[in-house]
Amino acid sequence: MPPTTPKIYVFFLVIAFLGITRSDDARPQDVEKAGSSSLHDSSQFADIEPTELKCEYLTDPQGIDMPDPRFFWQVTSEKNDVVQTAYQLIVASSESLIAENKGNVFDSGKAQHDGSVHIAYHGKPLSSATDYYWKVRVWGRDDKPSKWSQMAKFATGLLIDGDWTDSQWIAWKEHDTWQDAWWKRKEVELKCQEFYLPSYFGARMNMFERMYFHGDNRYDPAPLLRKTFAAKKPIASAKVFICGLGYHELFLNGSRVSDHVLDPGWTQYNRTVLYVAHDVTDLVRDGDNAIGVMLGRGNYGMLALDHWGFYKKGGYIGQPKLKCLIKIDYEDGTTDNVVSDLSWKVTGGPIQYDCPHMGEVYDATKEIPGWNTPEFDDAGWDSVHSAPAPEGDLKSQLCEPIRVVKTFRPVGVKPGGRGSFLVDAGTNLAGWLRVKVDAPKGTPITIYYGEDSDPLTHSQPGGYQQNAYVAKGEPGEVVECHFSYKGFRYALIKGHDKPLTADDVEVCQVNSDVTDVSTFQTSDAMLNQLHMICRRSLTSNLHSIPTDCPHREKNGWMGDATTGMEYGMANYDLAALMTKFVGDMLDTQDDEGSMAAIAPCNSNARKRGRSPLWSAACVHVSWYMYQTYGDTRIFERNWDRLSLFTEGVWKHNGVPGQRGIFKDGYGDWTSPHGNKGEEGVEVYATMNFFLVLQRMAHMAEVLGKMEDAMDFKSQAEEVRQALYTHCFDANQTVFTGTKPSGYRQGPNAMALYCRIAKPEHCEAVLKRLIQDITVDRDLHVYGGIFTGQAAWEVMPQSGHAELAHDVLSTDTFPGYGKMLANDATTVWEHWTGGGSRIHHFLGYVDNYLTRYIAGIRCDLTKPGFKNILFEPQFISQVDDAEYHFDSIQGPTSIRWQRIGDDNYAIELIIPANCTGEFVLAAESIKSIMLNGQAHDLDGYQPHPLNRTAVVQKKQSIRLPSGRHQITLATYSTAL
Repeated sequence: MPPTTPKIYVFFLVIAFLGITRSDDARPQDVEKAGSSSLHDSSQFADIEPTELKCEYLTDPQGIDMPDPRFFWQVTSEKNDVVQTAYQLIVASSESLIAENKGNVFDSGKAQHDGSVHIAYHGKPLSSATDYYWKVRVWGRDDKPSKWSQMAKFATGLLIDGDWTDSQWIAWKEHDTWQDAWWKRKEVELKCQEFYLPSYFGARMNMFERMYFHGDNRYDPAPLLRKTFAAKKPIASAKVFICGLGYHELFLNGSRVSDHVLDPGWTQYNRTVLYVAHDVTDLVRDGDNAIGVMLGRGNYGMLALDHWGFYKKGGYIGQPKLKCLIKIDYEDGTTDNVVSDLSWKVTGGPIQYDCPHMGEVYDATKEIPGWNTPEFDDAGWDSVHSAPAPEGDLKSQLCEPIRVVKTFRPVGVKPGGRGSFLVDAGTNLAGWLRVKVDAPKGTPITIYYGEDSDPLTHSQPGGYQQNAYVAKGEPGEVVECHFSYKGFRYALIKGHDKPLTADDVEVCQVNSDVTDVSTFQTSDAMLNQLHMICRRSLTSNLHSIPTDCPHREKNGWMGDATTGMEYGMANYDLAALMTKFVGDMLDTQDDEGSMAAIAPCNSNARKRGRSPLWSAACVHVSWYMYQTYGDTRIFERNWDRLSLFTEGVWKHNGVPGQRGIFKDGYGDWTSPHGNKGEEGVEVYATMNFFLVLQRMAHMAEVLGKMEDAMDFKSQAEEVRQALYTHCFDANQTVFTGTKPSGYRQGPNAMALYCRIAKPEHCEAVLKRLIQDITVDRDLHVYGGIFTGQAAWEVMPQSGHAELAHDVLSTDTFPGYGKMLANDATTVWEHWTGGGSRIHHFLGYVDNYLTRYIAGIRCDLTKPGFKNILFEPQFISQVDDAEYHFDSIQGPTSIRWQRIGDDNYAIELIIPANCTGEFVLAAESIKSIMLNGQAHDLDGYQPHPLNRTAVVQKKQSIRLPSGRHQITLATYSTAL
């Protein structure tokens, strides 16, 4: 690409806070009570300030349900080289007390500690359903305190089962009656099976055929439940704790309580069930009130005869049900509890059919005006029945809810023939349409969604994705989904006779509302576009779990999470969501350690223990949490189960007669050689398990479990030796599969990436790998979900970043260039373009862009970006690059630009309380200037788990926090 016109960039001075690399429960040692009096002379304050206060990764969260929640803050300053030397954290039971800087619940005193993340609460026992208020101040090197931070708050959930008081699980139908009718319908459907996804029954039907198939014995509509109650005294606060399965929408006095959709998040209901906490003080009024709940089936009672077996007996299928508590605290100190019990009333609502896979039908003629208000007369409604509780433990939903995060107009709406209208959203996404309709009462309208420009193409992923609407013939009608979402770019609206334009249609992007924490830009438009499709693929697959695709399956495939969540964390704040998902994965585990390959699962979905390669995500995602956020609690509190997983692999997945080699059921998905190529899947399962053991050994050391660390290291060496015995050709110095085949990039890339290759073999293994990519495969990486991830780390780390760019630019199979040449707006599942085109796992290439082209990486000697590695790859095809990342420590950024042939100007920002290292190949440097002065290079020794087995000679410049300008003059050899 020719040089671009130099740009003017404005960099904001940013600073941040420090992570703890030991157990988050370790308490500061030197604690000195500092009092809480206010200081008024600004000269007495340090030039630092704590900001961005969070609790359990969330801002002012509701429903904290652990006794020792963690606190987080960032430190800001206008100065360079700033550190926090101490902090004082106070927690109070009222706003008035915290305003006076008094912590009557907890006061840490002046804690001599530089940590500002993962600070565990160690105060008085917390009470359930209670608001708490907190502040923090910090000290710098001059031993002056900062001003107190702004107030933050958190509210507890229900800490013990007894806090639910007399709340019962309730449902519309008597359980045995409902269950008998349910399985009779399933018996009929099972006689009509045909192999189509997402359902073996009804996949090729339209919504109304699905709804009316059983005639007078059709499925119940989504129930509406209500109860009136009185608030007789002035209210101090009111909170709702609600679990409506599978989904619920909550109303108080006719108003929606929140903007959450598809709530609560999906879990393995026989292990864990989530409730949602809301503060409803502003919605509960003096006198008469009404609570209303509309329930959807969700994944608790999906109607599809799905390929993965969730519908089968022995799982957790149940009718929509509710458990709810409203806790009202009055100003006089008394309390009332409004609970779900047999006094509630219920009837069927306007949603006549709903299923995450099969879609939904909303019949507006069956709306019941005012049903959720106190004045409504429910005398004709049914009484609810007691319902069996789900088997899982009730826990608070402590992650971002799913929301309509963005709406926009489609790029086109045009007639589609026979009274239909074709909508083009302009991009693939997950969500639905919001359509203004003007039709006579009783008019049936159906919306079909798909990736294909003809949404009626049944062979596309997800088949006939639909929602339908029956008009009530009144002005202002709007169609949108409530209890299902779609993966699509195109939609066909059928049944609306009057013309529709783009002004009548909104595209709703729907996903877990995680915070965007990055921007990336280069002079290369191809790289920028690739980055965007990776990001869009990720958000299209965040729906309380990381799914594989938003249409065909919507499942939490663990292999996809292994690659997708690592690059995802470089783009979005996934800390709270992945804390939940690690729990989801471990919920699939049996007593011997075997796990499913999808999470959630049920008793019949994906046989446990079939794929140690894919199930290893339980360790890898936990590792990413440690790497990115400095989170040790996720390992500490799950240690026994993570260790049990490794024991289960040894016990159940070994290849007979080849100890240390492991079998697998799924393999290297979408590899050009096939998911299970001629070389066999054993080599990939085994190499991946070696990486698991290494990461477990490291975390054992971090947690002080030294015997475990030695054991895991010993296991890893045993596996390495087995790989050398069964998967290494000493004559050719290449790694192979366990079965005969031609040369494969995969085993060799993984041997280097996982640090399996011995030092004496690395150069030869790398040389043959690069030859195969460059010459034998004509600039193509022949890798799938795991081997491709390895190759895209090995190339830039071994000095082949320019080759990696050439591979990206190649627009033939298999490669990203082919996707871009075919106008992909999200990442494909298969290199051919077959299957889904909204998958995220191949988005691992985004790490090449942010870690190596831009050049920001974490340092595992100080995880959670306490020490930041800046290691850009100055390749000839790119003239400038910029990456801004809001790490858990605070915002950091790099911007570099080529000036002339071999000179570079670099600007870095390092958060306060952090350090950085600018890393480069020393032999490439003529001269270096740091902040206007000549500078020498320091030695550099990367953490072993920060690199592949290929070791390049590097040096670095060690930097304190703040903004830095570096000018390099280099030789023509790329850095």
